[in-house]
Amino acid sequence: MSARRQSRPVLDQQLLDSETRQETERALRESQALLEEIIDNIPTGVQVKSAVDFRILMWNKAAEAVWGVPRSEAIGRTVHDLWPREDADAMHAADLELIRQGGMQDFPDRKAITRHRGVIRVHMRKVPLFDASGKPTHILVIADDMTQRLTDEARVKESEARFRGLTELSSDWYWEQDAELRFTKFEGRVGRSGGNAAALLIGKRPWEIPGLVDASVDWETHRARLGRHEPFRDLQYAYYDAGGRRRYVAVNGSPIFDAEGRFAGYRGTTRDITSREEAQARIQYLATHDALTELPNRVMFTELLHHAIDGARRYNRSFAVLFIDLDRFKVINDTLGHQAGDELLRVVAQRLKTALRASDVVARMGGDEFVVLAQEIGDAGQASAVARKILSAVLAPLEISGRECRVTTSIGISLFPGDATDERSLMKNADIAMYHAKEEGKNTFQLYSRDAKATSLDKIALETSLRRALERQEFALQYQAKKDLKTGAITGVEALLRWQSADLGAVSPAQFIPLAEETGLILPIGKWVLRTACAQSMAWQRAGLPPIRMAVNLSPRQFADPVLLEDIAAICRETGLGPELLELEITEGMVMHNPERAVGVLRAIKAMGIRLAIDDFGTGYSSLAQIKRFPIDTLKVDRSFIRDIPNDAEDKAITEAIIALGKTLSLTIVAEGVETEEQQAFLREHACDQMQGYYFSKPLDPDAFAELLRKHGA
Repeated sequence: MSARRQSRPVLDQQLLDSETRQETERALRESQALLEEIIDNIPTGVQVKSAVDFRILMWNKAAEAVWGVPRSEAIGRTVHDLWPREDADAMHAADLELIRQGGMQDFPDRKAITRHRGVIRVHMRKVPLFDASGKPTHILVIADDMTQRLTDEARVKESEARFRGLTELSSDWYWEQDAELRFTKFEGRVGRSGGNAAALLIGKRPWEIPGLVDASVDWETHRARLGRHEPFRDLQYAYYDAGGRRRYVAVNGSPIFDAEGRFAGYRGTTRDITSREEAQARIQYLATHDALTELPNRVMFTELLHHAIDGARRYNRSFAVLFIDLDRFKVINDTLGHQAGDELLRVVAQRLKTALRASDVVARMGGDEFVVLAQEIGDAGQASAVARKILSAVLAPLEISGRECRVTTSIGISLFPGDATDERSLMKNADIAMYHAKEEGKNTFQLYSRDAKATSLDKIALETSLRRALERQEFALQYQAKKDLKTGAITGVEALLRWQSADLGAVSPAQFIPLAEETGLILPIGKWVLRTACAQSMAWQRAGLPPIRMAVNLSPRQFADPVLLEDIAAICRETGLGPELLELEITEGMVMHNPERAVGVLRAIKAMGIRLAIDDFGTGYSSLAQIKRFPIDTLKVDRSFIRDIPNDAEDKAITEAIIALGKTLSLTIVAEGVETEEQQAFLREHACDQMQGYYFSKPLDPDAFAELLRKHGA
């Protein structure tokens, strides 16, 4: 009884201890579950390893994202089970060192090897855990995957570097302003190269920029736009830099607002446009000034003359226009060369400016022609005084290319409003008066007079218009066919020059060609004819027409031109016309004037493969015996011998003789001016090769001749 009483308390105590143990174990399990749930929901990778055998005891969901290993594969395994041996050995050694040293280890940026993702960047913290006796029990590893964040940061840095690089490479400055429109940031190529440029601007408003040209922009309007917080583009203004150079900029800006929508300032870019503005100013200058003398050119003078006419009409004033032409310029230019000629023009331009008043205007019209607008000239006497001053200034000796020389001028004067009241008439009358001065012996001046001889004025007007005909594109070519008298086919064509003047109407070649020869204008005109004719021949071929030989006349002045051969070769190259399809026509007088030189020139032309013809044969002083010295291919019987065939026996005899003797020299004979069937029959009967004249075809424009060639081509 006594023993049973004693055993009861023992059993009760054991039962109590068992319940306490179970309660403790349940609490421990709940605590463990709670800990696992907490760890599992931590957004960074967490693993808990045993410090004894280094097996992974805990592995939260986030750890899968970091290391790429499913939790079911990680629990209960070591690093050697999950990673390559070399990497696992390094991890294991690091864990042993961590236990030996104790304390937390922090690795802010560490490369880590993952099973599925390769190398990543992590921020890793390792903490060893110890029991009460100091024995290590666990290792807590917390790892943040920094790969994306570091990549994003690198991209941001790269973007910023790109922005800085682009800013430095461009002419842009980047700037920011606060709500008071004061610069708070200023960066860019110019800001860096300009030393303390940013320091000069920080804290200042745009209209407080040092050296600013206030008149270059309407600041009042711009400040009103800024007050409305509006964006702006291409605000342009000028300022002077530290070196005193005027610079130009274009500014773009956009307003800045904070998260609450409050205005916080502006940001934008400023581009240096100095080079562009200077280039535009230079282009404008070149458009209105002569590049050689830097005088106003024809365009600017015409505008100034219009203004002068308007002002003179408004205030009842008068003025004079003086047209100036250098008398001996061509001699100097040809003798000493174009460089000397250019220097002469520059000297004359400077002398003209010095001789005139500040209110007068002198311009270069082109070549050796100048024109003066003399303001406030009341009568002919005052205009004459200006002309005498110019004559004296230009006549003074000058040194060109080491040689002393003199040049004289001829001046024509027209007065407003007495001689004319519009720009065109004033210029024309001054030009006519200038040519009248040349006829009077040069180195003089003439006032425009309506009483001048009509013939003289007609010639002057003709020459005046002729000088501008080429630039006005008033010339045109017509084409007259050469017909083979045996086959009836077109075998050649001659280019004939025509002039439709805007001032004079249609002008006969008999009128203007001798004048062009006299004045030297035949050289540029002749070159234009040759180039145009060759280009037209190629155009017909490209249109599918049969190739025929193009004949072009050379004038005496062209034949004497030292660059004739170079011009011919260049035009053939430019147009693509084969030299065998080109025939140059010259007259008897041209070859007989200087036979020795003529032989050399003609042989050089023949060496190119070009054919040669004697035009208007029989009207000069040569003979076939002389002609045979020259490498001629064709003789053209002058129309004066054809006109009266078959009625005039003498003309018939001369024509027969020319054809017969030409045949003995194996020359092609072409008869000009054939207008009747009787003439054609006579020529065919006497073995003439080709004919040219109205009986077959008059001169035609290019399209009409193309139609004729389609019908009668070989």
